[in-house]
Amino acid sequence: MKMIIAVTFLGIVTIAFAEECRLMQPAANFDAATYFSIPHVYVTHSKNEPKTDVCREYDTSKTDGGSTTVITSNYKIKGQAVNNKVTCTSTGLKNGQTGQFSVVCQPPTGAAVTLTTSVLATDNQNYAILQRCPTSGQGNILVLQTAKEGVNPGVKDFFQKKGWNIDSWFSRTNVNCENIQS
Repeated sequence: MKMIIAVTFLGIVTIAFAEECRLMQPAANFDAATYFSIPHVYVTHSKNEPKTDVCREYDTSKTDGGSTTVITSNYKIKGQAVNNKVTCTSTGLKNGQTGQFSVVCQPPTGAAVTLTTSVLATDNQNYAILQRCPTSGQGNILVLQTAKEGVNPGVKDFFQKKGWNIDSWFSRTNVNCENIQS
């Protein structure tokens, strides 16, 4: 009986830790000054749920202490329009690591959310692959591009090197933001 309890406990602990998000290595070519000058991007692909992530746009502006990003969501779920804005403020580099930083996001209602992020790949102009991790639970990886349609060759190269299949991710192509079915 003790063995069954021990194995069950170990299984629960393993599952709990498997769901924890761990930041991946950031892009070596990350340049904060240039990266945070990209004014407007679309989330074109999302690895995990919620699929509504691909219906978002990011508008970033520099501030004295870092940057502020306004994330705008525009989509319809079963005919019901959802339009909201979340303001995220960069609170600095994570452990001094270039390409990794902490952000505090304030949704329209409710408490602020703190995330740690890692820019996995970028050309600092047209695209970025951004990993975001909440303080607990599973994170997500997003493809951000200045072009609403298509896939930048740099994104394709990164996915190929990682052995990832972009066609298996949620995208603006396979998620209809005007009529999302739950």
